[in-house]
Amino acid sequence: MPASRPLFTPFATRPETIRLDAALCAEAGLEAWAAQFKLGTAGYRDLLDPADFFNLGVPFNALTAAVFLEARARLAVRRGLTSLHVGGEVRPHTQELIDLAARIYAAHGISVHLRPAGMRTTPIWLSSFGVFFEELGGGENFTASHSQSYKGGWKPMDGDGGQLIAMAPEVEQGVLALVAEAAAGGTDIRLAAANDALVRRDFDPVDAYVDVLRQVVPAPLLEAIAPAAARGFHAGFCTEGGSMGATARRVFAALDIDCAPGGTVFFTHEDEHSDYHGIGQLDGQNHGVDPGKWQVYKNVGAQELLRTRRCDVFFIWDPDGDRFNMVTVAPAGLAKDAAAAGLEVDPLDADRCLVFFKPNQIYFMLTALKLEGLAAAGALARHDWITATTFPTSRSIGEIAEVSGRRGGANLPTYQVPVGFKYFAELVGSLEQQTAAGTASASATDVTGRVTAFGPRPRLLIMAEESGGAAMGFAEPVASRHGARRSLAPKEKDAMQIGVLALCLGARLHVEGDSFAGYYLAALDRYDTTYRFYERRDLTLFDESLKGPAREAAKAAGNARKDATVAFFASLEGKAPGQVAAALQAGLPAGVALPPVERAFRAGDGTMIEFAGLWFELRASGTDAVLRYYMEGRDAATVGALNEAFTKLALPA
Repeated sequence: MPASRPLFTPFATRPETIRLDAALCAEAGLEAWAAQFKLGTAGYRDLLDPADFFNLGVPFNALTAAVFLEARARLAVRRGLTSLHVGGEVRPHTQELIDLAARIYAAHGISVHLRPAGMRTTPIWLSSFGVFFEELGGGENFTASHSQSYKGGWKPMDGDGGQLIAMAPEVEQGVLALVAEAAAGGTDIRLAAANDALVRRDFDPVDAYVDVLRQVVPAPLLEAIAPAAARGFHAGFCTEGGSMGATARRVFAALDIDCAPGGTVFFTHEDEHSDYHGIGQLDGQNHGVDPGKWQVYKNVGAQELLRTRRCDVFFIWDPDGDRFNMVTVAPAGLAKDAAAAGLEVDPLDADRCLVFFKPNQIYFMLTALKLEGLAAAGALARHDWITATTFPTSRSIGEIAEVSGRRGGANLPTYQVPVGFKYFAELVGSLEQQTAAGTASASATDVTGRVTAFGPRPRLLIMAEESGGAAMGFAEPVASRHGARRSLAPKEKDAMQIGVLALCLGARLHVEGDSFAGYYLAALDRYDTTYRFYERRDLTLFDESLKGPAREAAKAAGNARKDATVAFFASLEGKAPGQVAAALQAGLPAGVALPPVERAFRAGDGTMIEFAGLWFELRASGTDAVLRYYMEGRDAATVGALNEAFTKLALPA
């Protein structure tokens, strides 16, 4: 069993060196680790030891971090990058990791930009925006987002604030080369002093961020909050002990939203906590802190706060501020209709019921809100507003744009990308380049080869992922501090935007005597929505909390199951509809009827099958050890029964 070895002293105010040689590589199993190191849809994530930063028996430890950070530093020097931001959230060892990155980068002559003294955390959206705005060479955030606290995470980004795409394979190859060099003859990883002059605590772009936020949430929406507050409106925000509390307070204050005791907004679970105050841990199992999981949204105290009328709506942010959800109330008389429309409903009291929303349903409402606001201002046709979603995100969001465009005579194109916000960032970057070049009509080609023409003035209305991450673009390009860069939209998920916009809608509904459920039901009918019922089922492949040989055995078995399932569905891609139907029918439980198949194709990292009136996708998660089964259509019973049948599909021998 590898030992725990303190290879350096965190926060030391003197230079240090980690000597990486063949013996240490063998002891830590670095060659096997490096062979599996990948920057996936959410950067790099793996198991850490919350109690011991230097435990070489887990894949995410001080030594492996030093290796990938050294590889990143060497690549940055080769690319001529001279400045990087480093931030993070609250999971175990985050401060030590920030210190390690800063010292390695400074030792390579790179200026490092950290939060000011006393500010320990950085939401991912602030890291992304700040890298762009401050015109840095790139940056990174130590986060595993909504994952359990026993997972470590590292998300490096480019100079526009987007997750690395082109450079990601170079970092991976750099890790392999560094370990090979160490195993062959040894190499040194140098650490500057923690107080080196190149380590600067000057990264604080909050004020500039708020200025840009006002484009996303314009004055007419923000102006709804004051009259609602005068009528007793209150909203609770759960930060899960993560990075959002301190920064959100500053954003709300700049927007004149009262966060003082008794004010419009209050926070729960605000104190930063490396185990997220135990949120998501039920019956001996740690489910993580994804706000979209019932183990989270039904167990953060929302029900009691709403029952006692301490708040009128309850919002939830995940630890790094990229995912969002909410718990609401509605008149009891709406309970039956809300449930029939696919909303999750629980009783609350004699007059009210609880209504829980999924991210797809939230983005459906916010897309309607934004488009209706543009139409009311006479600005709907001023730009070519794009609704962009990942392939397994609800198509109801795009339906709103299509209907609004037809009714309003506006060009409101839709576009789909594979799972991973980096693909939205790639789309935005391409549109920025085409706009700067004066392209007559901007366009993009998706992973299926389909070309979408956007028009001469492309703007991003929303970029949404069904898992809970989204961001909205700007009406006019945003300039960086010195004007060297211009941006059409964020390059990272931004739940601060979403939280403020949802707060504005909640305030408006409070004044009107309406509810989120009422607004949602009316919007379904108003836009004659086809894709009303959405379901995602996750099948766990192995217990990621396991360690050592037990973990490796479980992981191997889980990966075998994953590979076989993924391969079967991939084998259907491009086949004739009849062939696809026959292959599926052969493995489905007896008595399951398939709707007519229209086509099966590769949707980036998964297989999508379109049926008459519904669609299905199978993909392996890029962040967790699960297979995800997605399905959506107009009929709830069909969606639920067929998706369950797919999870039980017998694979060919």
